[in-house]
Amino acid sequence: MAASEKNIDGQIYVKKRDGFPWNILRGLYRSIFAIGLLFTISLVLFTISAVRILNAESKPLPDKMVLSYTFKSGLEEVVSSPSLTQPLLRPGATLNEVVTALTAAAKDDRVKGFVAKIEDMKFSVAQVQELRNAVVNFRKSGKFAEIYADSYGASTGGLSDYYLATAFDKVWLQPIGVVAINGVAAEVPFFRGFLDKVGVEPQFGHRGTYKSAVESITLTDMSAPAKEAMSSLLSDLSTQIIAGIAADRKLTVDEVRADIDAAPFTDDAALKAKLVDRLGYYDEIIGEAKARAGTVKEKTVDLLDYSDDVDEKKNGSAFHQMMVKAEKEKAAKDGTPPVKNKIALIIAAGEIAQFGGTHAAIGESGIQADKVARAFRQVQDDPEVAAVVFRIDSPGGSPEASETIRRAMMKTREGGIPVIVSMGGYAASGGYWVATGADKIVAQPATITGSIGVFGGKFVVRGLMDKLGVNAVTISEGAHAGMWSSIQNFSPEEMARFEGTLDNIYQAFIKRVMDGRHMTHDEVEAIAEGRVWSGEQAKDRKLVDELGGLDRAVEVARETAKLDPKADIPLVEYPARKTTLEMFADIAINGGTLAPKIEINAADIIASLQQSAKSEGALLKAPALDIH
Repeated sequence: MAASEKNIDGQIYVKKRDGFPWNILRGLYRSIFAIGLLFTISLVLFTISAVRILNAESKPLPDKMVLSYTFKSGLEEVVSSPSLTQPLLRPGATLNEVVTALTAAAKDDRVKGFVAKIEDMKFSVAQVQELRNAVVNFRKSGKFAEIYADSYGASTGGLSDYYLATAFDKVWLQPIGVVAINGVAAEVPFFRGFLDKVGVEPQFGHRGTYKSAVESITLTDMSAPAKEAMSSLLSDLSTQIIAGIAADRKLTVDEVRADIDAAPFTDDAALKAKLVDRLGYYDEIIGEAKARAGTVKEKTVDLLDYSDDVDEKKNGSAFHQMMVKAEKEKAAKDGTPPVKNKIALIIAAGEIAQFGGTHAAIGESGIQADKVARAFRQVQDDPEVAAVVFRIDSPGGSPEASETIRRAMMKTREGGIPVIVSMGGYAASGGYWVATGADKIVAQPATITGSIGVFGGKFVVRGLMDKLGVNAVTISEGAHAGMWSSIQNFSPEEMARFEGTLDNIYQAFIKRVMDGRHMTHDEVEAIAEGRVWSGEQAKDRKLVDELGGLDRAVEVARETAKLDPKADIPLVEYPARKTTLEMFADIAINGGTLAPKIEINAADIIASLQQSAKSEGALLKAPALDIH
């Protein structure tokens, strides 16, 4: 027990024991506690997994069923880390998981229909298009699909929600709900006036007339080139959305434009304008769907539970997998050449950086170039891989990291394995740099891509420090040791060196586009200059080969690899997806915690301000849009 002593005020406090053997005992206690915590978590997860497996085995899916799913928050491109707030500690669903499940359901005679609900949906327009295509294909198989929402937007815009809803054959709205299809808008804040007032000087440079990310912190208003590019992009996205809604709701384009200008609509007004088919409640849509499918006595089946069941049957039992492995090993010993019988899927989502956190997987803390390159090396070492589909959903990042990934792609192609890029919501700047290494590029019409340009720089906080009465003394060795100091400006020579770096990166970017897209320098310059394009615009400018989603990219991969179009060839993710238990074990082994680490200092505030100020996030990044 620690000794009690009195301090100068006479208050009693407990004196902490330091030194030997107390440090050893404390370390031993912490180790035992950590092991116990890991064991407890593992036991709970094992129990939950066992219960789920037993329930799945004891309750097979019915012969007739209606699938249900709730679209909420964002569908990630990659599996997120497990969370104690998620049901049964299951990681959040991915876009590919939902689309694949709907594709399988379209071919499954047991599935009669699909009922969806929208709650706080936050998808990019390209993601919505991917989901719309999956729903349309599901309906083409002769099955029904209905969707419900309390409101399609309310105090916030609902055009994106409604764009998805129109792919369904019946759109429901709860009474008192609204349809707020207010249009497409982009808001860019400008912080230069604020920075001047607080004494922070932004020293940034860029290459590309339209590379407007730094304008938020270097200007007080949008430049003419930036306004031109943004207006063109918004017009194209708006045209795509309106055309889709008009076709699905059997309205003219002019009628939809008039509805957008007249929004928001009350429930009765939306019904009268033919924007919705039915006013009712969620229990009513479920009841009608089950009656329509002849499954009144059955509960609806969650789309993800259906997906798990399909995956289990497709992958087979553990014994079956063991037998397949044994057959492969026997073929290898007999000298039989391996059969190219699978397509690899590598997914990279987020900002591009060279390295990531100790326990992060691809995408969990952005795109970590070293781990993506490792995934490509795994593909290169697998003789059964016929082609790679590389899914990119990135607004940009480090040029060095982008080059690392591009090199890994090129090495894969040199080994005789074609690589097809499938673009998600964004594949701009660094995301497009990476894509130039592919055989072919497939993008959604609303994918935001291009942005062939570069910017960089630093904030100088000397003025702010003077206002706060803070002084700093620098002692250095080397003529430019303080070049990136935040308390002193670039010297003329340092500025010249910095500008030279931007020139070098920009010309390297141009060269990679020339090589990858087989274009001349003048052709690339005409569509570069940091300008962002929609996927549809990019295709017209030869930056993209085809329009479509991941399913089309897989078809292109099969065609490029000259595979039998009728053969059942699986799409296998690299690296293999971790189970929830493996994720928790990885976190524990590598020192992660279940609680967020919060540290706030001046450097973080400056970094946060820089991030917020940009319409394009990292060194190479494209703008974000709000669809209202």
